[in-house]
Amino acid sequence: MCLALPMRIVAIDGAIASIAIDGLEQRASLVLVPHARPGDYVLVHAGFAITVLEEAEAEETIALFTELAICSDESLGADDGDA
Repeated sequence: MCLALPMRIVAIDGAIASIAIDGLEQRASLVLVPHARPGDYVLVHAGFAITVLEEAEAEETIALFTELAICSDESLGADDGDA
């Protein structure tokens, strides 16, 4: 399964953006969203920003990913002594 993650644009150099979320920084191409600007949230997949998101939508998606990670961690911890 492939996921696209919402990340905030920190800076832009030509068609490449520096993007960040939770201390993780990387670079992504903006060729599909040339109108994106620093401060915007973009949905990133395979090194490409594929759409610009409203801040509220991005924050809701990030919260859902966080909740999923917590549930997954709890689920893994419950299986530790069962095998």
